[in-house]
Amino acid sequence: MTTMPGTLPLARHYYETRREVLAAAGTHITPWYRLTPDERSVAVAEAAIILEAVRRVNDERTALLGLVVDRLTSIDGPNRRAGVTGSGLPTYY
Repeated sequence: MTTMPGTLPLARHYYETRREVLAAAGTHITPWYRLTPDERSVAVAEAAIILEAVRRVNDERTALLGLVVDRLTSIDGPNRRAGVTGSGLPTYY
């Protein structure tokens, strides 16, 4: 299991990374340490959205992997443990 960062550190790193990318493209925005409390709360809310999106991706991946395992198990059945595939041929690992 992956440990997710807190929203404040993620917000700060995301904002500063975004600021650097924008600066490289010629757009300059306020550094993190000069943000107003309202601007900072917006950045923290964006970090919470990012964390939720990552959580959903992880849940989806887990569900899809579960479906693949279930499908493989139903195809091979008990023969899988004996080293025989659904085709009846032995498996070589």
